[in-house]
Amino acid sequence: MESHYDWLTNEQNKCVEKKSDQSINSINNKNCVKDFSSQDGKLKGYSGWFTKEFVINELMKRKDVDIVEKDQIMSIKYVVPRDIQNTPREGLDRIDETKFPLDGEYSFPDSAGQGVNIFVVDTGIRKTHKDFGGRVKSGGVFCDGCESDDDENGHGTNCASIAAGKTFGVAKKATLISVRVLNAKGSGQNSEIINGLSFILDQHNNAKNKNSVVSMSLGGPRSDALNKAVRELTDAGIHVVVAAGNEGQDACQSSPASEPSAITVGATEDKNDNIADFSNFGKCVEIYAPGRNIKAAGIKNDADTSTLSGTSQATPHVAGTLALIIAQSGNKIPSQMATTLDGLSTKNTVVFKNDRQKNSSKNSFLRVPAP
Repeated sequence: MESHYDWLTNEQNKCVEKKSDQSINSINNKNCVKDFSSQDGKLKGYSGWFTKEFVINELMKRKDVDIVEKDQIMSIKYVVPRDIQNTPREGLDRIDETKFPLDGEYSFPDSAGQGVNIFVVDTGIRKTHKDFGGRVKSGGVFCDGCESDDDENGHGTNCASIAAGKTFGVAKKATLISVRVLNAKGSGQNSEIINGLSFILDQHNNAKNKNSVVSMSLGGPRSDALNKAVRELTDAGIHVVVAAGNEGQDACQSSPASEPSAITVGATEDKNDNIADFSNFGKCVEIYAPGRNIKAAGIKNDADTSTLSGTSQATPHVAGTLALIIAQSGNKIPSQMATTLDGLSTKNTVVFKNDRQKNSSKNSFLRVPAP
Protein backbone atom coordinates (compact mmCIF):
# COMPACT_ATOMS: atom_id res chain seq x y z
CA MET A 1 0.00 0.00 0.00
CA GLU A 2 2.84 2.42 0.72
CA SER A 3 4.03 2.58 -2.91
CA HIS A 4 0.44 3.10 -4.02
CA TYR A 5 -0.02 5.92 -1.52
CA ASP A 6 3.24 7.51 -2.65
CA TRP A 7 1.93 7.48 -6.23
CA LEU A 8 -1.41 8.88 -5.10
CA THR A 9 0.25 11.69 -3.18
CA ASN A 10 2.40 12.65 -6.16
CA GLU A 11 -0.36 12.35 -8.77
CA GLN A 12 -3.24 13.94 -6.88
CA ASN A 13 -1.45 15.88 -4.15
CA LYS A 14 -3.52 14.01 -1.58
CA CYS A 15 -2.55 13.47 2.01
CA VAL A 16 -3.15 9.99 3.43
CA GLU A 17 -4.90 9.63 6.77
CA LYS A 18 -4.13 6.31 8.39
CA LYS A 19 -6.73 4.88 10.75
CA SER A 20 -4.74 5.95 13.80
CA ASP A 21 -4.73 9.56 12.58
CA GLN A 22 -8.41 9.86 11.71
CA SER A 23 -10.77 11.92 13.83
CA ILE A 24 -14.45 12.77 13.67
CA ASN A 25 -13.61 16.14 12.13
CA SER A 26 -11.44 14.60 9.40
CA ILE A 27 -13.86 11.93 8.23
CA ASN A 28 -15.05 13.90 5.20
CA ASN A 29 -11.86 15.82 4.39
CA LYS A 30 -11.74 16.12 0.59
CA ASN A 31 -8.03 16.90 0.61
CA CYS A 32 -7.06 13.50 1.99
CA VAL A 33 -7.73 9.87 1.30
CA LYS A 34 -9.00 7.87 4.26
CA ASP A 35 -7.24 4.55 4.76
CA PHE A 36 -9.39 1.78 6.23
CA SER A 37 -6.95 -1.12 5.92
CA SER A 38 -6.95 -3.68 8.71
CA GLN A 39 -3.80 -4.22 10.75
CA ASP A 40 -3.29 -7.74 9.40
CA GLY A 41 -3.30 -6.45 5.82
CA LYS A 42 -6.15 -8.74 4.76
CA LEU A 43 -8.57 -5.88 4.21
CA LYS A 44 -6.88 -3.13 2.19
CA GLY A 45 -8.48 0.03 0.90
CA TYR A 46 -9.27 3.70 1.17
CA SER A 47 -11.88 6.27 0.22
CA GLY A 48 -11.38 9.70 -1.25
CA TRP A 49 -12.58 12.37 -3.64
CA PHE A 50 -11.34 12.01 -7.24
CA THR A 51 -12.32 13.21 -10.68
CA LYS A 52 -14.06 10.78 -13.00
CA GLU A 53 -11.25 11.16 -15.51
CA PHE A 54 -8.58 10.22 -12.98
CA VAL A 55 -10.52 7.16 -11.86
CA ILE A 56 -11.10 5.87 -15.41
CA ASN A 57 -7.82 6.79 -17.03
CA GLU A 58 -5.39 6.07 -14.21
CA LEU A 59 -6.73 4.53 -10.99
CA MET A 60 -8.70 1.67 -12.56
CA LYS A 61 -5.80 0.75 -14.84
CA ARG A 62 -3.36 0.08 -12.03
CA LYS A 63 -2.49 -3.58 -11.45
CA ASP A 64 -2.52 -3.12 -7.67
CA VAL A 65 -6.19 -2.03 -7.69
CA ASP A 66 -8.89 -4.70 -7.42
CA ILE A 67 -12.15 -2.79 -6.94
CA VAL A 68 -13.08 0.84 -7.60
CA GLU A 69 -16.60 1.92 -6.66
CA LYS A 70 -18.42 5.20 -6.31
CA ASP A 71 -19.32 5.64 -2.66
CA GLN A 72 -23.02 5.16 -2.00
CA ILE A 73 -25.54 5.45 0.80
CA MET A 74 -26.43 2.51 3.03
CA SER A 75 -29.29 2.75 5.51
CA ILE A 76 -31.15 1.00 8.28
CA LYS A 77 -33.64 -1.70 7.27
CA TYR A 78 -36.81 -1.15 9.28
CA VAL A 79 -40.33 -0.08 8.24
CA VAL A 80 -41.43 0.99 10.83
CA PRO A 81 -29.35 -24.60 33.91
CA ARG A 82 -32.82 -23.82 32.48
CA ASP A 83 -34.06 -20.29 32.36
CA ILE A 84 -37.63 -19.40 31.43
CA GLN A 85 -38.90 -15.89 30.81
CA ASN A 86 -42.62 -15.63 31.50
CA THR A 87 -44.76 -13.31 29.35
CA PRO A 88 -41.94 -12.54 26.88
CA ARG A 89 -42.56 -10.43 23.78
CA GLU A 90 -44.04 -12.45 20.91
CA GLY A 91 -40.83 -12.62 18.87
CA LEU A 92 -38.95 -14.30 21.72
CA ASP A 93 -41.86 -16.59 22.45
CA ARG A 94 -41.90 -17.71 18.80
CA ILE A 95 -38.25 -18.66 18.31
CA ASP A 96 -38.12 -21.36 21.00
CA GLU A 97 -41.02 -23.27 19.42
CA THR A 98 -41.62 -25.10 16.15
CA LYS A 99 -45.04 -23.64 15.40
CA PHE A 100 -47.99 -21.58 16.57
CA PRO A 101 -49.83 -21.34 18.99
CA LEU A 102 -47.32 -19.83 21.40
CA ASP A 103 -46.96 -21.02 25.02
CA GLY A 104 -46.21 -17.66 26.67
CA GLU A 105 -42.64 -18.60 27.64
CA TYR A 106 -39.14 -18.14 26.25
CA SER A 107 -36.81 -21.06 27.12
CA PHE A 108 -33.08 -20.62 26.58
CA PRO A 109 -29.74 -22.00 27.81
CA ASP A 110 -28.58 -20.68 31.18
CA SER A 111 -25.29 -19.56 29.64
CA ALA A 112 -27.39 -17.03 27.69
CA GLY A 113 -24.59 -15.89 25.38
CA GLN A 114 -22.09 -15.15 28.16
CA GLY A 115 -18.56 -14.66 26.87
CA VAL A 116 -19.71 -13.67 23.36
CA ASN A 117 -19.16 -10.20 21.86
CA ILE A 118 -21.94 -8.94 19.60
CA PHE A 119 -20.76 -5.98 17.50
CA VAL A 120 -23.83 -3.90 16.59
CA VAL A 121 -23.00 -2.01 13.38
CA ASP A 122 -25.69 0.64 13.38
CA THR A 123 -26.70 4.10 14.67
CA GLY A 124 -25.11 3.58 18.10
CA ILE A 125 -26.56 2.26 21.36
CA ARG A 126 -28.00 4.02 24.41
CA LYS A 127 -25.50 2.36 26.74
CA THR A 128 -27.20 3.45 29.97
CA HIS A 129 -30.55 1.82 29.20
CA LYS A 130 -31.59 -0.55 31.97
CA ASP A 131 -32.24 -3.38 29.50
CA PHE A 132 -28.48 -3.69 28.95
CA GLY A 133 -27.40 -3.89 32.57
CA GLY A 134 -24.01 -2.30 31.89
CA ARG A 135 -23.07 -4.85 29.19
CA VAL A 136 -22.53 -2.30 26.38
CA LYS A 137 -19.04 -1.20 25.38
CA SER A 138 -18.07 1.67 23.11
CA GLY A 139 -16.43 0.60 19.89
CA GLY A 140 -15.79 3.28 17.30
CA VAL A 141 -17.48 6.14 15.46
CA PHE A 142 -17.11 6.16 11.69
CA CYS A 143 -19.95 8.28 10.27
CA ASP A 144 -19.57 11.84 9.02
CA GLY A 145 -21.02 14.36 11.45
CA CYS A 146 -21.39 11.86 14.29
CA GLU A 147 -19.94 13.37 17.45
CA SER A 148 -20.09 10.20 19.59
CA ASP A 149 -21.43 6.66 19.61
CA ASP A 150 -24.63 7.81 21.34
CA ASP A 151 -27.75 6.66 19.47
CA GLU A 152 -29.53 9.71 18.03
CA ASN A 153 -31.94 7.62 15.95
CA GLY A 154 -33.15 4.73 18.11
CA HIS A 155 -32.64 1.97 15.57
CA GLY A 156 -29.34 0.71 16.95
CA THR A 157 -30.64 0.61 20.51
CA ASN A 158 -33.73 -1.32 19.42
CA CYS A 159 -31.63 -3.85 17.50
CA ALA A 160 -29.10 -4.25 20.32
CA SER A 161 -31.92 -4.86 22.79
CA ILE A 162 -33.37 -7.58 20.53
CA ALA A 163 -29.99 -9.31 20.36
CA ALA A 164 -29.00 -9.15 24.01
CA GLY A 165 -31.31 -7.09 26.20
CA LYS A 166 -32.13 -8.36 29.68
CA THR A 167 -35.88 -8.15 29.07
CA PHE A 168 -36.26 -8.04 25.30
CA GLY A 169 -33.15 -9.92 24.17
CA VAL A 170 -32.30 -13.37 22.87
CA ALA A 171 -28.84 -13.69 24.48
CA LYS A 172 -29.30 -11.98 27.82
CA LYS A 173 -25.70 -12.26 29.06
CA ALA A 174 -23.79 -11.43 25.87
CA THR A 175 -21.60 -8.33 25.63
CA LEU A 176 -22.69 -5.64 23.17
CA ILE A 177 -20.15 -3.46 21.37
CA SER A 178 -21.40 -0.32 19.62
CA VAL A 179 -19.88 0.40 16.21
CA ARG A 180 -21.55 3.54 14.92
CA VAL A 181 -21.51 3.86 11.13
CA LEU A 182 -24.91 5.54 10.58
CA ASN A 183 -26.00 9.07 11.39
CA ALA A 184 -29.08 10.41 13.17
CA LYS A 185 -31.14 9.86 10.02
CA GLY A 186 -30.09 6.21 9.85
CA SER A 187 -27.83 6.45 6.83
CA GLY A 188 -24.12 6.44 6.09
CA GLN A 189 -21.57 6.08 3.32
CA ASN A 190 -20.48 2.64 2.20
CA SER A 191 -16.87 3.58 2.94
CA GLU A 192 -17.80 4.45 6.53
CA ILE A 193 -19.35 1.02 7.01
CA ILE A 194 -16.27 -0.69 5.58
CA ASN A 195 -14.11 1.37 7.95
CA GLY A 196 -16.25 0.11 10.83
CA LEU A 197 -15.83 -3.49 9.67
CA SER A 198 -12.07 -3.00 9.47
CA PHE A 199 -12.15 -1.81 13.09
CA ILE A 200 -14.03 -4.98 14.10
CA LEU A 201 -11.50 -7.15 12.27
CA ASP A 202 -8.65 -5.49 14.18
CA GLN A 203 -10.48 -5.85 17.49
CA HIS A 204 -11.11 -9.53 16.86
CA ASN A 205 -7.57 -10.28 15.73
CA ASN A 206 -6.04 -8.51 18.73
CA ALA A 207 -8.37 -10.04 21.33
CA LYS A 208 -7.93 -13.27 23.28
CA ASN A 209 -11.69 -13.81 23.10
CA LYS A 210 -12.51 -14.88 19.53
CA ASN A 211 -16.24 -15.31 20.14
CA SER A 212 -17.28 -12.51 17.80
CA VAL A 213 -20.67 -11.94 16.16
CA VAL A 214 -21.56 -8.96 13.96
CA SER A 215 -25.16 -7.77 13.64
CA MET A 216 -25.72 -5.49 10.61
CA SER A 217 -29.31 -4.30 10.22
CA LEU A 218 -28.50 -2.13 7.22
CA GLY A 219 -28.06 -2.32 3.49
CA GLY A 220 -28.22 -0.67 0.12
CA PRO A 221 -27.33 -1.21 -3.54
CA ARG A 222 -25.07 -4.14 -4.38
CA SER A 223 -21.43 -3.40 -3.59
CA ASP A 224 -18.50 -5.69 -4.34
CA ALA A 225 -16.36 -3.66 -1.95
CA LEU A 226 -18.74 -4.09 1.00
CA ASN A 227 -19.26 -7.78 0.24
CA LYS A 228 -15.51 -8.32 0.13
CA ALA A 229 -15.08 -6.56 3.48
CA VAL A 230 -17.69 -8.86 5.03
CA ARG A 231 -15.88 -11.85 3.53
CA GLU A 232 -12.63 -10.79 5.16
CA LEU A 233 -14.38 -10.86 8.53
CA THR A 234 -15.87 -14.32 8.01
CA ASP A 235 -12.52 -15.60 6.75
CA ALA A 236 -11.08 -14.45 10.10
CA GLY A 237 -13.70 -16.47 12.01
CA ILE A 238 -16.18 -13.67 12.72
CA HIS A 239 -19.86 -14.54 12.32
CA VAL A 240 -21.65 -11.83 10.31
CA VAL A 241 -25.45 -11.59 10.33
CA VAL A 242 -27.09 -9.14 7.89
CA ALA A 243 -30.57 -7.92 6.98
CA ALA A 244 -32.13 -9.18 3.76
CA GLY A 245 -33.74 -5.79 3.08
CA ASN A 246 -37.26 -4.40 2.95
CA GLU A 247 -37.90 -3.85 -0.74
CA GLY A 248 -39.94 -7.00 -1.28
CA GLN A 249 -37.45 -8.16 -3.90
CA ASP A 250 -34.62 -10.62 -4.45
CA ALA A 251 -32.08 -10.07 -1.66
CA CYS A 252 -29.25 -10.90 -4.07
CA GLN A 253 -29.70 -7.43 -5.57
CA SER A 254 -28.40 -5.65 -2.46
CA SER A 255 -25.41 -5.58 -0.13
CA PRO A 256 -24.34 -6.90 2.24
CA ALA A 257 -27.32 -9.28 1.86
CA SER A 258 -25.81 -10.78 -1.32
CA GLU A 259 -22.53 -11.84 0.35
CA PRO A 260 -22.60 -15.68 0.56
CA SER A 261 -20.41 -15.91 3.67
CA ALA A 262 -22.84 -13.78 5.71
CA ILE A 263 -26.03 -15.12 7.27
CA THR A 264 -28.77 -13.14 5.56
CA VAL A 265 -32.06 -12.85 7.44
CA GLY A 266 -35.59 -12.35 6.13
CA ALA A 267 -38.61 -11.37 8.23
CA THR A 268 -41.94 -12.98 9.14
CA GLU A 269 -45.16 -11.60 10.60
CA ASP A 270 -46.00 -11.48 14.31
CA LYS A 271 -49.28 -13.40 14.36
CA ASN A 272 -48.31 -16.18 11.96
CA ASP A 273 -45.36 -17.49 9.94
CA ASN A 274 -46.19 -15.65 6.73
CA ILE A 275 -43.27 -13.84 5.14
CA ALA A 276 -43.60 -10.15 5.97
CA ASP A 277 -44.92 -8.16 3.04
CA PHE A 278 -41.80 -5.95 3.04
CA SER A 279 -39.19 -8.72 3.39
CA ASN A 280 -36.71 -9.51 0.66
CA PHE A 281 -36.40 -13.17 -0.28
CA GLY A 282 -34.54 -15.57 -2.59
CA LYS A 283 -31.53 -17.85 -2.57
CA CYS A 284 -29.37 -15.32 -0.72
CA VAL A 285 -31.63 -15.51 2.37
CA GLU A 286 -30.34 -18.12 4.80
CA ILE A 287 -33.07 -18.00 7.44
CA TYR A 288 -36.23 -16.16 8.52
CA ALA A 289 -37.04 -14.68 11.94
CA PRO A 290 -39.72 -12.45 13.52
CA GLY A 291 -39.67 -8.94 12.08
CA ARG A 292 -43.08 -7.37 12.62
CA ASN A 293 -43.89 -5.09 15.59
CA ILE A 294 -40.81 -5.99 17.63
CA LYS A 295 -40.76 -4.22 21.00
CA ALA A 296 -37.37 -3.45 22.52
CA ALA A 297 -35.40 -0.64 24.20
CA GLY A 298 -35.81 2.97 23.10
CA ILE A 299 -33.69 6.11 23.49
CA LYS A 300 -35.90 8.74 25.16
CA ASN A 301 -34.83 7.58 28.62
CA ASP A 302 -33.28 4.54 30.30
CA ALA A 303 -36.64 2.78 30.57
CA ASP A 304 -38.01 3.76 27.16
CA THR A 305 -39.31 1.20 24.66
CA SER A 306 -39.74 1.30 20.89
CA THR A 307 -41.61 -0.96 18.50
CA LEU A 308 -40.17 -1.34 15.01
CA SER A 309 -40.68 -3.64 12.03
CA GLY A 310 -38.25 -4.81 9.37
CA THR A 311 -35.58 -7.27 8.46
CA SER A 312 -33.56 -4.99 10.75
CA GLN A 313 -35.46 -6.49 13.65
CA ALA A 314 -35.24 -10.06 12.36
CA THR A 315 -31.45 -9.85 12.08
CA PRO A 316 -30.53 -9.42 15.80
CA HIS A 317 -32.74 -12.39 16.67
CA VAL A 318 -30.28 -14.49 14.67
CA ALA A 319 -27.19 -12.70 16.02
CA GLY A 320 -28.40 -13.42 19.57
CA THR A 321 -29.06 -17.05 18.69
CA LEU A 322 -25.48 -17.46 17.46
CA ALA A 323 -24.32 -16.11 20.82
CA LEU A 324 -26.48 -18.71 22.57
CA ILE A 325 -24.98 -21.51 20.49
CA ILE A 326 -21.40 -20.38 21.05
CA ALA A 327 -21.85 -19.98 24.83
CA GLN A 328 -23.55 -23.36 25.15
CA SER A 329 -21.60 -25.54 22.70
CA GLY A 330 -18.44 -23.67 21.74
CA ASN A 331 -17.38 -21.70 18.70
CA LYS A 332 -17.00 -22.92 15.11
CA ILE A 333 -15.89 -21.40 11.84
CA PRO A 334 -18.70 -19.37 10.20
CA SER A 335 -19.57 -21.96 7.55
CA GLN A 336 -19.97 -24.67 10.20
CA MET A 337 -21.96 -22.33 12.43
CA ALA A 338 -24.34 -21.61 9.54
CA THR A 339 -24.88 -25.36 9.19
CA THR A 340 -25.56 -25.67 12.93
CA LEU A 341 -28.02 -22.78 12.81
CA ASP A 342 -29.83 -24.35 9.88
CA GLY A 343 -29.92 -27.71 11.66
CA LEU A 344 -31.69 -26.13 14.63
CA SER A 345 -34.18 -24.27 12.46
CA THR A 346 -37.77 -25.30 11.82
CA LYS A 347 -38.25 -26.38 8.21
CA ASN A 348 -41.11 -25.62 5.83
CA THR A 349 -43.08 -23.41 8.20
CA VAL A 350 -42.66 -20.04 6.43
CA VAL A 351 -45.62 -19.24 4.19
CA PHE A 352 -44.56 -17.38 1.05
CA LYS A 353 -46.86 -15.04 -0.87
CA ASN A 354 -46.35 -16.50 -4.34
CA ASP A 355 -44.55 -19.18 -6.35
CA ARG A 356 -41.65 -16.87 -7.16
CA GLN A 357 -40.84 -16.47 -3.48
CA LYS A 358 -41.51 -20.11 -2.69
CA ASN A 359 -39.45 -21.55 -5.54
CA SER A 360 -36.44 -19.28 -4.99
CA SER A 361 -36.26 -19.28 -1.20
CA LYS A 362 -34.96 -21.56 1.51
CA ASN A 363 -37.72 -22.38 4.00
CA SER A 364 -35.95 -22.26 7.37
CA PHE A 365 -37.30 -20.46 10.44
CA LEU A 366 -35.08 -19.52 13.38
CA ARG A 367 -35.07 -21.66 16.50
CA VAL A 368 -32.83 -21.18 19.54
CA PRO A 369 -30.97 -24.11 21.10
CA ALA A 370 -32.77 -26.01 23.83
CA PRO A 371 -31.68 -25.40 27.43
